Amino acid sequence: MVRKSSVLILVIAVVALGLMPLCIQEETDALEPMDYKVSTPGFFPEDDMIGLTIGNGHSKTIMIYIQNYTDHVLDIAFYSLKGSDDIYADDILNLTLMPAGDDEGKDLVKQPFTLNVKEITSSNSDVRVALEIFITDLFDDTYSIQTIKFNIDVVSSFDTSGNFNKFLGFIDNTLPGPFNQPIVPFFTTLVVFFVTALLIVKLLVPVLSDMLSDTTSDKDRKRFRTLLTLGIVIAAIALFIDPGLKILGADVNWIYIVNKIAMTILVIVLAITIWKVYMIFIESTLSKLGRMGDSKVDISLLPLFAMFGKLILWAGGIAAILHIFGMDLSGILISAGIVTLGITLGAQSVLSQFFSGIILLLTRPFSKGDYVVIDDVNYIVKDIKLMYTELFGDEFDRITTMPNNVVASATVVNMTKNDRTFRLYIFIQIPYDIEVEKVEKVLLEVAEESDLVIHDNTRYKKPAVKLIEFQDACIQLRLDVTIKDYASKSTVQSSLKKELYVRLAENGIEMPYNRLEVKILDDVVDEKSTA
Repeated sequence: MVRKSSVLILVIAVVALGLMPLCIQEETDALEPMDYKVSTPGFFPEDDMIGLTIGNGHSKTIMIYIQNYTDHVLDIAFYSLKGSDDIYADDILNLTLMPAGDDEGKDLVKQPFTLNVKEITSSNSDVRVALEIFITDLFDDTYSIQTIKFNIDVVSSFDTSGNFNKFLGFIDNTLPGPFNQPIVPFFTTLVVFFVTALLIVKLLVPVLSDMLSDTTSDKDRKRFRTLLTLGIVIAAIALFIDPGLKILGADVNWIYIVNKIAMTILVIVLAITIWKVYMIFIESTLSKLGRMGDSKVDISLLPLFAMFGKLILWAGGIAAILHIFGMDLSGILISAGIVTLGITLGAQSVLSQFFSGIILLLTRPFSKGDYVVIDDVNYIVKDIKLMYTELFGDEFDRITTMPNNVVASATVVNMTKNDRTFRLYIFIQIPYDIEVEKVEKVLLEVAEESDLVIHDNTRYKKPAVKLIEFQDACIQLRLDVTIKDYASKSTVQSSLKKELYVRLAENGIEMPYNRLEVKILDDVVDEKSTA
């Protein structure tokens, strides 16, 4: 019996000796609060919790700093506990803290902790959220837990408590029954919104209509007023939806869905209305400015203004709709920037045409109907577009389409920009045996008698004859006259030349021409005959 007791005591002693190091290690090597530090703005160890206010569909981020004061590597794990399904926190991956005094500064980490509130939610107060931080010493597997507590007030834009059964959403319905029901302030508020819209229409539409050009047709004026009226009324109804549903105390989900639909329809209707009104207004304004004497602005700039207006409305409308549905525009903008860069690099010629077109429309070196000379070729401007310019031949027998970057880089001579009159030069050749004064007199008589020539010598140069060159077989003279319109240059020149030919012939003045004189030497012929 004694022998068995001795064996049992020996076994107990061996087990106790084996467990003793573990007990001693846990008591002496456990992580202590002074081995690390957890801090965050607004949070101190003596504080019970951090108070936050977050709106529905929004989030807030708190920065958490963790400092390692030990000579061991620490593992940091995060776990969040929330008191409401309407709040959620972004996941945080495990972190590693290097020993204190690390050369790269990795003994300190800065970790953002983001709390998000769902978009479809009601207002709520005193929602508790806890962030537990598990700090483990990787050398001996001891750990410590640090807890940061948050008290969150959720403020929802769909909250109906402050608007329920109130006129305009803020005046209490104190009417006796049965008029104390929410339907009464609902329809009353609708009438107020509608009447306000009509008052705005009554005051604003006539003012904007009067700003249109006098040349605007009655049909366009009526369409202008109708579009403005329709847009304002639809905008008023769309803006009424949110307070109207809150007055009725509708469910949060219904308010969310109906508001999204109403705002989307509002954006689309407003975009279309603004576009139509904008085009009528711009067309009227450009027509009005085009009638001013020195104005470089006229109806030909309409495509340019239309393009810019369309780009702004499209971009603004799409961005507004995406924002309504809570989409992040930053990623879209970055992607659009990358795509734009690729398009820019791959379509430099097209972009060059486009920007050259804008420059031509703004600087206005020529306008529709002008007679221009481009690279020594005569053209008549048919139309100026953003990408190219259409040009008639000088006889209207062909249409040349020229890219705007080519036009912008060429030397363009506008023959009719400021004045359609033109100084016409007609060259005449006379023999050396004719008196120059006699020919000059005939030329000036023809010019003075012609109805095709301008005779206002106070504003324009009078007809003149100039000796240009002594040639091998003749003298070259030039008759200078001013004609009424450059467009009739070819016709006038032809008529004057015919008249000059007849009058010079009547005065015994013959035009020189190349002649071949053949002389037969009689002596040479006789010798050949004798032989």
